Amino acid sequence: MNSMTLTSPDYTLAAPTSRRIFAAYLTETRYEFMRQVRNPGVAIPVLLLPVALYALFAVAIFGGEITKDANLGIFFFAAFGIMAVTMPALFGLGTTLAMERDMGLLRLKRAQPAPAGAWLVAKIACGIGLGIISYTPIVIAALASGKLALDAAHLAAMSGAMLCGTIPFCAMGLMVGTLASGSAAPGYANLIYLPGCYLSGLFFPLPKSMHWQVPIWPQFHLDQFAMYAAGATKFQFEPVLIAVVSLVGYTVLFSAVAIWRLAKKG
Repeated sequence: MNSMTLTSPDYTLAAPTSRRIFAAYLTETRYEFMRQVRNPGVAIPVLLLPVALYALFAVAIFGGEITKDANLGIFFFAAFGIMAVTMPALFGLGTTLAMERDMGLLRLKRAQPAPAGAWLVAKIACGIGLGIISYTPIVIAALASGKLALDAAHLAAMSGAMLCGTIPFCAMGLMVGTLASGSAAPGYANLIYLPGCYLSGLFFPLPKSMHWQVPIWPQFHLDQFAMYAAGATKFQFEPVLIAVVSLVGYTVLFSAVAIWRLAKKG
């Protein structure tokens, strides 16, 4: 009796190429962006509220005062510009992440044949991208109304500084999204974000008795970084190195909390 040797086929899968990995990241980012833009609860308040408030206060209400004092125009532009670039990073990222955790989508994504960090990169990219979309109408409104006395170089530097400042707020959104449920995430985001806008002196000067708590808020350090980039010495209250180090520190802190929470519960 002749024996027959059976050989099993080799099912070893080849490692994905860098092109396929990049395509996976790009696809995840595209669909995440489309999902957030199509969500009225995110797109309308996050993308339209900052420019509407800027037009109301900087153009309609305080337009005459800005004409007399150009520094006041820079102050309002920085305030609402920071609002524009940070709100999508915090609210868009934090709310969607919390909802996905509630529905178990993060566990589903881990089981899919996709890069492990694709969803995270997509959310951060969308936070920065939506910040740019929200910030652009404010630039157009400021230039069209003549309420911003900055040359092109300083405007570009200030814009770059504010867009870099979206990263700490992306980390803050990740922290909120990993700690809160989908229904509670918007409330917790507002609880963290709104006091920081007012108590940091972002929209109006604070009395001296409240200056001790101003450095607590990341909005203050981002505002200082933007003022340094714009060359607005009147509104520079701390060295630029401290502002940058503080923003990096907040990014590390918020990211560490988010990573700890994801590793603990997912």
